[in-house]
Amino acid sequence: MDLDVDYLLANPADPELVAGQRLRIDGRHIARVVPSPAGGEASRRVAMPPFANAHDHGRGFPTLSVGIADGPLEIWMARLGLEPRALSYLSTACAFSRMAEAGIGAVVHCHNTQDGRRLLEEAQGVAQAAHQVGIRVAFALPFAGENPFVYGETQDLARFVENPQAHPQLWGKRHKRTLEEGLRILEELKALETETFTVQFGPVGPQWTNRETLEKIAEISALENRRIHMHFLETQLQRDWADQHFPQGIVTYFDEIGLLSPRLTLAHCVWLRPAELELLTRRGVTIACNLSSNMRLCSGFPPLPQIIHSAIPFGIGLDGMSLEDDDDILRETRLVKGITQALAPGIDGPGDMNLALPACLKALMQDGRYIITGSHDGGRLAPGEVADVVVLDTGRVHAAGPAMPLTLDILMTRLTRQDVDQLIINGQTIVENGRCRTVSRADIEAELRDTALFIDARFDIDSQARTRQMQDGIRRFYRSGAHLA
Repeated sequence: MDLDVDYLLANPADPELVAGQRLRIDGRHIARVVPSPAGGEASRRVAMPPFANAHDHGRGFPTLSVGIADGPLEIWMARLGLEPRALSYLSTACAFSRMAEAGIGAVVHCHNTQDGRRLLEEAQGVAQAAHQVGIRVAFALPFAGENPFVYGETQDLARFVENPQAHPQLWGKRHKRTLEEGLRILEELKALETETFTVQFGPVGPQWTNRETLEKIAEISALENRRIHMHFLETQLQRDWADQHFPQGIVTYFDEIGLLSPRLTLAHCVWLRPAELELLTRRGVTIACNLSSNMRLCSGFPPLPQIIHSAIPFGIGLDGMSLEDDDDILRETRLVKGITQALAPGIDGPGDMNLALPACLKALMQDGRYIITGSHDGGRLAPGEVADVVVLDTGRVHAAGPAMPLTLDILMTRLTRQDVDQLIINGQTIVENGRCRTVSRADIEAELRDTALFIDARFDIDSQARTRQMQDGIRRFYRSGAHLA
């Protein structure tokens, strides 16, 4: 297969747009890159490494579409019970195909179980979806079980909820998967691993995972060289909880148990402190930034200027919460760059302004990919590299203005998911003419709508009242400082 493009961005770590290039793909690898003989015939296309979604949940239905309003994370999570019950294969195939059409060639899928007793079956559905769509997927196997409603004991929350007997979830028997059960599922999932589907440890977050589990995961991760992906310090309440329960410092505790290493990715890191960032950088930890999600869930912004200047590797994640629920990671990357600049106002901007653009490009195409694959292979278009390529059509962004060469600034300021023309992963064409060809997204979406069990309490007065009672109780719980007990 030969690809003729007007511009080639071969290495995001040293970004340069080279005009008029041909990529020859032989099997799963790029055989050569040479000047294109096509001339003007290739004039609107730009090729680069595919985009990496460094943190997501693979939802077929965006939460807003099923009546779960944006708001503070701790309140929003209490509403997730309204998500439709659906086959994990359909949900994730829908999400993965939508991502592919946005130029995303790799993703960390942080799985939210709909039935904790069927996690293995759900994981098998995700693996099937990954295989059929064809993008690279790292499945973050969830380890949780602590504090399902608030960062504290359920019986303590009940004291703050009006009419607690009307809320059976506070009193019903809850399936709590043990560490041993999680490790058995991991062993089962290893048989599903391929070049494009891998499994990572996914301790959901320190407030939801006990210390024994964190320490065992750190031990096995080192023995097996298996990656770990975890939510971390997403909100102020999580920061307060961590400070109370880890007086030596939660990052120090992670270091003491051997959790800090290049195998670890921490998602969000909104409330990270300078000394913690310095230690994470020294240990080679990676960060996944999720700006749209942080905005929509009232979490705040991570210290982006400091992250960029620290040179800690970071990726860009959509968290299933992109600004317009369209998985447009190009827009998300602009948001990272723009907020970095906004957090360092003044004549000098965020120090060396030349750092922001290449750092974002590298995060989008290389560091995010490393978070997913654990390998520094790929993320470049050169002979011998794996044949992962995304091609965008720049015709739309140039149509309204004078003819001029494509620049990195124009590329990162104007291109969106609607400009994605082609996506090739492992030598296989996944997207052509902007549409996924490995599966029919329209058919999968239709089947998902037809088979999902919707739980629509928006128009049920009694359900609305119970929802308000629970949310008000959660607010009173945190305002009282009960999470610091």
